[in-house]
Amino acid sequence: MTPSIIDTVLEASRLALLFFAGLFLPVMLQLLLLFSIGWALRGLMYRVSSNIATLLDLIGTPIHELSHALGSLLTLGGVAAVKLLIDEVSTAFVAPKRPNVISRIVASLAPLFVGTFVLWLTAIYIIPGFEVPTIEPPQLDLASAANLGTVLRESVGYLGRFVQSAYAGLPGLQWDNWRTYAGLYIAFSVGIGIAPSGQDLKIFLTAVPVAAILIVGLFTLLYLDGNLEAQFARWQQTLAPLLLKFSTAITYAFVLTSVGIPILLIVRLFQSVGTGEPEPAEGDQPS
Repeated sequence: MTPSIIDTVLEASRLALLFFAGLFLPVMLQLLLLFSIGWALRGLMYRVSSNIATLLDLIGTPIHELSHALGSLLTLGGVAAVKLLIDEVSTAFVAPKRPNVISRIVASLAPLFVGTFVLWLTAIYIIPGFEVPTIEPPQLDLASAANLGTVLRESVGYLGRFVQSAYAGLPGLQWDNWRTYAGLYIAFSVGIGIAPSGQDLKIFLTAVPVAAILIVGLFTLLYLDGNLEAQFARWQQTLAPLLLKFSTAITYAFVLTSVGIPILLIVRLFQSVGTGEPEPAEGDQPS
């Protein structure tokens, strides 16, 4: 390679990082909070009771696995076998027929998008009287995205507004309506399955290097084309409405899923220390 090619690739990589920081980082941090709630709820569920774990797996685990299957089918990876529930024989799983880099990435991330969509539908159409404010992600320009301090300050401020206002809809819940409890059950189950399992992360990480090469190639073309500020503005204008909708859906998912943690903690407090169920091994978690 000549130095000019190396410099071009480095600048393209830097440009990709700037676009990611300016467009996606705040929402990705919000998503990480949702993942954390899902992982915490999953761990509590297995510690509290295997019967509760079985009950809460009935909706979330099939949706998780069907999401994998859908992602694989849409990206031509095919599906060789599907198991929707965990039992004493093995965990739930989806076996792709002819996996490729794109199908691995899309299938491993599919439960996030499908689960968030299901939780949003649950909040809107099943649970009566539940609303949360819409928090608009920060709008950064390319110069601001290049300043790490500015990006972090805007992102933390956005997360603060998100957490502060996320639970504003809870007082509106109708606790005397059976649909509230049905919706919360769906939310807890789907929320547990929304976070990627260890196997999902492993599959995703194996495909990341090839995906990174493709992304750097795309941003190399953008870099050579020039006029980066205008390109960033176009991307921002196009993606802003989609990011707003995705952020709102994550807010609904975050609130509904996190309500399960205090409930399980209360149940746990009423158990004696010696009668708690052990947490299952990694192989017993859904893939």
